[in-house]
Amino acid sequence: MKPIKIDNLDIKKVVQSGNSYIQVGERRFLLMEVENSKETDCYEVTDPDEEKQLLKALNENNPVLSEEEIKNKLGK
Repeated sequence: MKPIKIDNLDIKKVVQSGNSYIQVGERRFLLMEVENSKETDCYEVTDPDEEKQLLKALNENNPVLSEEEIKNKLGK
């Protein structure tokens, strides 16, 4: 996975704002910080708790959540 480097100051501020996702047009993108990325096409999960949560999410029904629902789940 090749990282995209962002030099635009306004975009950097948005990404670093602490929000859980960004919206571009009608599409929303979840922001996740990764400790390191390799030159592969996949994200390697190294934290057992994160792996458990991701597997649970993949194996269950995952409806699109509203912004309020996302904030509630994240405790914001």
